[in-house]
Amino acid sequence: MKRRSFIKKTTLASVGFGLVELNLLFGNRYSPRNYLGVNGSRLENRVLELAKFGRNANGQGYRVAFSSGDIEGRAWLFELMKNAGLETSRDEAGNIIGRRKGKNSSLKPIAFGSHIDMVPDGGNYDGTLGSLSALEAVEVLNEQKIITNHPLEVIVFADEEGSMVGSKAIAGLITPGMLTQISHAGLTISEGVRCIGGNPDLIANCKRKKGDIHAFLELHIEQGGILEFENLQVGVVEGIVGIDHWEVTVEGFANHAGTTP
Repeated sequence: MKRRSFIKKTTLASVGFGLVELNLLFGNRYSPRNYLGVNGSRLENRVLELAKFGRNANGQGYRVAFSSGDIEGRAWLFELMKNAGLETSRDEAGNIIGRRKGKNSSLKPIAFGSHIDMVPDGGNYDGTLGSLSALEAVEVLNEQKIITNHPLEVIVFADEEGSMVGSKAIAGLITPGMLTQISHAGLTISEGVRCIGGNPDLIANCKRKKGDIHAFLELHIEQGGILEFENLQVGVVEGIVGIDHWEVTVEGFANHAGTTP
């Protein structure tokens, strides 16, 4: 994608994302006329900078979870979040969480973010854009000296493309034996979580109860082409494909396929 095209598309997409977010924060008082615009150039530069972490010998993206590129990229983003004034920490699953205080500390936080690990030979935008645009929203609020009613949380999940250990830990869905599975990086999930600053022995502490988070938002790239084909800049997901795995055993005996009754 060309630089100008990226800036235009991400800025326009962020308008829709930002309006939803601002109306959650302040009530239905925001429209495109008074929208707080993001800095598209800053966002693009950060996407390109993060893309430098985790490359294979062919120069393709290889920032799989718990690899050196993933570890370095997460450390880089951790510092960016701290520099943006977020109270930044890692939970027991290795998720990076940056908190921004709101006017009313009794309100539940509005969380937004994504992940930065990728599948082998993955592109530069899946997950990355959602994580960095969440940080960009915080940067804009800081620059405009706006304090939201709700506290805000930017969450960068661990190993989304593999075990989903970060999001599963927050949802309380870690199952027995999951931490002993081998990741794409060749480490067990438990070893990988330690590499990114988590503590698998206490991973149950990550669980958020129902109602602990007021809302969660994720800006994501389109992966189906519909918006592009219809020349639409942003869409709201109303449903998503569910994947299940079945093991089927067929019993019988070997014989000729064409003549067996």
